[in-house]
Amino acid sequence: MAKRILPLVLILFLAGCLSPVVPPKPSAQFTITSWEQNHYEYFDEYGYVYVYFNIANTGSVEISYYQVYIQARCADGSIYQDWTNGSHVAPGHTLSNWTLFSTAGKRVVSVAITAYELWGD
Repeated sequence: MAKRILPLVLILFLAGCLSPVVPPKPSAQFTITSWEQNHYEYFDEYGYVYVYFNIANTGSVEISYYQVYIQARCADGSIYQDWTNGSHVAPGHTLSNWTLFSTAGKRVVSVAITAYELWGD
């Protein structure tokens, strides 16, 4: 019986040693620093919402590309969402960026980052 178990233990040990090395995954923290939207009194409508944000690379690998999804909630309860992208954020560095998108003339009351995707080198 012991002769049968020894090869099995050896196989399991070697399988663990031969498992592929998993490279570190990129990680980041996104922060909205400010946002603004102009009101055009003559037309009684609102323009594009400008969203300013930071991306801080909190991982150990360079972020070669990212997509961030931003949601704008309007005064009437409607929600508009758009996304933007960027690239090359070194580990330990913070990049400032901005985007703008339309809310069909509606007044924005809040913005939030809802999701993001990261790719690393």
